Amino acid sequence: MPTSWKLSFTAKDSAAAEAALEAFGATLWATTQAKGGTRFEVYFDGQPDLTTLDLPADAKQQLAALPDKDWVAESQSGLPPVVAPPFHLHGTHDTPRRGGWRNIEMQAGAAFGTGHHGTTLGCLMLLADMLKQHTPRRVADIGCGSGVLAIAAAKAGCHAVLASDNDPLAVAVACENARLNHVAPRIRCFTATGMAHPTYHGRRFDLILANILAAPLRHLASDFDRHLSPRGRVIVAGLMDEQARAVIARYRGIGLLVEQKISIGAWTSLCFKR
Repeated sequence: MPTSWKLSFTAKDSAAAEAALEAFGATLWATTQAKGGTRFEVYFDGQPDLTTLDLPADAKQQLAALPDKDWVAESQSGLPPVVAPPFHLHGTHDTPRRGGWRNIEMQAGAAFGTGHHGTTLGCLMLLADMLKQHTPRRVADIGCGSGVLAIAAAKAGCHAVLASDNDPLAVAVACENARLNHVAPRIRCFTATGMAHPTYHGRRFDLILANILAAPLRHLASDFDRHLSPRGRVIVAGLMDEQARAVIARYRGIGLLVEQKISIGAWTSLCFKR
C-alpha cells in the first residue's frame, strides 16, 4: 500500500496558499512558477483529510497516492543553486563555486529549508550585510530546521553556534548537514522549544537567528532580549509582509529597533538592534 500522498494545485496568491498550508499543518512542499500562478506539490505521510484546508478559491486540488519513495528528495534534487553573496547554497547535484564563496551543500530531502524560500534567503542576505561590519562570535539559531543559517554563520567564521529546533528530526538533519559542510565542531545541535533549554541559561549572544513564524516570534521577543549581548543583533523571518508591523511593534516595545528590512515576494525578513 502507498504510504505517501501528494496534493497538487496552482494558485495565483502564493502567500495565501502558503498561509493556508501552514494553518493546516502541512510541512513539506515544493513550488514552481506555472501558467496561472504558482504550482504547489504538497507531500503527506498517510492520506490527509482536506476538509479543513482553506486554499484560495482558484486552487483546484488534485490528491494522489504515491509509491513509498522519498518524494521530497525527488522534488528538491533539481533545484538550482541559491546565491546570496558570499553564500552559495547548492545541492549534491551541483558544483561549488571557487574563490571567496562560502559554499553550503544541502542534501535533497532535507525538507526543513533549502534556502529557496524567501524567508531563508532574506535571512542570508541580512547575515551577509552584517558580516561586512563584523563577525559575531556567539550565535544562536532558534528553529534551525535543516541548519542552513547556523551553517552559514559557521562558514563565515562564527566559532560558537547553537542550533536548536523543537523537531528532533530537524535537529538530526541539521547535525548531518553540519557534518557534510565540515563545520560540525563549531555547531551544537539539540532539541528545544524556543530558548527554554538549560543550554541557553545564562548565555548571551552576538547574533540570534530565528526563521520561524510570526506568533512565536512575538512570544520569544523577551527571551531574545534577555539573551542578546549589548551590541548584538536579532535576525528574524517567517513573516508575511502584513505580519511584519505587529512584530516590529512588539520588539520596539522591549527596546529593539529595526536596523534593516528585506522583502522577497510576500515575505519580510528583519534585523533588529538595541
